[in-house]
Amino acid sequence: MNQIEKAIIIGEQTQLMGVYTQQNKYDVASNKKMPTILLLNSGLLGHIGPFRLYVRMARKFADMGFDTFRFDLSGIGDSERHLDVRTREEQHMGDIKTVMNHLDEHENCGQYIVMGICTGADNAHKAMIKDQRVVGAVSIDGYAYKTPRYYFNLYGPKLVSFNSWKTLSKQVFSKIKSKFEPKKESIPQNIEYRWVEPSKEKTEQDYKVFIERNVSLLAVFTASWPYNYLEQHADSFKNLPFGDNLQVAYLENAEHIFPLLEDRTHLMTELINWLVNRFINH
Repeated sequence: MNQIEKAIIIGEQTQLMGVYTQQNKYDVASNKKMPTILLLNSGLLGHIGPFRLYVRMARKFADMGFDTFRFDLSGIGDSERHLDVRTREEQHMGDIKTVMNHLDEHENCGQYIVMGICTGADNAHKAMIKDQRVVGAVSIDGYAYKTPRYYFNLYGPKLVSFNSWKTLSKQVFSKIKSKFEPKKESIPQNIEYRWVEPSKEKTEQDYKVFIERNVSLLAVFTASWPYNYLEQHADSFKNLPFGDNLQVAYLENAEHIFPLLEDRTHLMTELINWLVNRFINH
């Protein structure tokens, strides 16, 4: 490995911190430098990613010839928080733009591939639409819209299962019983945070923009997400001419933050193949 890793602090009033993994490896045939990959926070996790996944990604991508910057958005991990009145979405979109501007000036980048899991996928989608320097994006457990086949796959097996009917009857009985019992005040536990997914119509309009700009998108879904068959994304947007711009991977055995090594390895294989096909051999 001929990598250079360095910590970078970007900004003056609010400082953003990240690690730039660089390898001066160019495509000899075309003498073209590959786009720089930006790894965006997964929820509130820092720039190492879940189970150090982003560290592994950055170093592998550098071996392939892609400079990579894994950094913390404002208010997360090692980066400071903005004190202005902008929404968190506006702040984070501003952070990504600030990072791109800095890397353009100091690292001679110019083009970018944005990647993220969950909220990182949400931010990657928005950055892909807002900034024309983004030529590729990877959305891991991003926008997923339920289809008739999704519901059939989800509930169909349960309709013929005795245990499912038994469980349902217990739930119905419990609800009826609770109506006749005195109400108790309770504190909600384990509240799950998730961004507000845009309407399917809004996402469809966004996809039209990225198709027109010829951006490449890899959408990866796991079994932890409301997604249960490979073609679900295509079925959700049947009228859009994605062509080669979109590739979908469904990791049906993987969990959302990839706690198992074999699932992280499977994900890496999908990412590597996509990068080779869309940017190295394209």
